[in-house]
Amino acid sequence: MEQLRRLSDVDQVTPRHGLSIWAAQGRRGPGAGDGKIAYAKLWYEDDGPKLGVEVLDTVKGTRTLMPMDKNTTLGVGQTAITDDGVFWIEDADGTDTGQAAVRRADLDGTNAVTVTPEARDGSLHAFSVTAWDDAVTVTTLPRPRRGPTTRCRSCSRSPPTAGGGAQRMSCNRGDQVFGAADEGNRVLWLDGTTGWTNLVKRDRPAGRC
Repeated sequence: MEQLRRLSDVDQVTPRHGLSIWAAQGRRGPGAGDGKIAYAKLWYEDDGPKLGVEVLDTVKGTRTLMPMDKNTTLGVGQTAITDDGVFWIEDADGTDTGQAAVRRADLDGTNAVTVTPEARDGSLHAFSVTAWDDAVTVTTLPRPRRGPTTRCRSCSRSPPTAGGGAQRMSCNRGDQVFGAADEGNRVLWLDGTTGWTNLVKRDRPAGRC
């Protein structure tokens, strides 16, 4: 299935982890977004390590940093790229329970917006992100009050690229990972609720569960 190319393992880039770069998920076919690749970037300045998201245009050979505060960003997660924009996971608060913002900007770094915030209503424990022209899919890893966990419950959400808040895509209670955006509002993910690992899809939000 074509959609399976967008299911992959992800991690976050933080200064304490050393140099680690995760390439973007391509929206269609080979070449991440028509010759453009978005990735997390770690570099060093006189006052210490800095984090950001950079877009490489493999045709023109240019590199463009996305608008982020390099002095406050503590972690950068997976990136996703579409025909006209870049999405990324950004963590600027190390004191919360693991929430992270999902942000977007045009390919040239302009028109930056916060799709889902790191704090306040609508925040998510964002773990991975993939995108299509109509929506961006975020897989969440909620943390309990006592320590972190890798268990993901009801984790596939698809907030519109233009805002409007996250919409829950699954009411299942088992492990659900690697949510992948498909065209429209369709989302695919690996679901282990039944005790077996199934590749499932849903064409629209699940509503109240």
